[in-house]
Amino acid sequence: MKHLVVPVVAALTLSACATVPHGPSVMVLPGAGKPLDQFQLDDAACRQWAAQQSGAASADSWTIQRRYDIAYQQCMYARDNQIPGVVRPSAPAYAPPPPPPPVAGQRVPTPPPNAGTPPPDAPPPPPPPPGR
Repeated sequence: MKHLVVPVVAALTLSACATVPHGPSVMVLPGAGKPLDQFQLDDAACRQWAAQQSGAASADSWTIQRRYDIAYQQCMYARDNQIPGVVRPSAPAYAPPPPPPPVAGQRVPTPPPNAGTPPPDAPPPPPPPPGR
């Protein structure tokens, strides 16, 4: 029985040191053109979400705060707010799909370099039909 009491008391003592963060320790700024009241709504929602994600069960205060900050920044970034030092890509972050492969046995001809120029002894093209 004594062998079980010591680890349980130690675990309870250590877990008492870990506290849930009271807020983020990182800077986040409103997105371009975002009104302050919308930013404050985002902040409140992301603080709540980060608290749920930080996992205060078995970690020290520093680890819990770090998890909280990461979750908070991810949430705020997803809501189009600015994280200092992070630049949003202006183009899609993925490459366009490759063209479909040619059908087996099909050869795709390449036009000759002078394809748009008629030979020097060719007659002029016919006139367009009347009425057009």
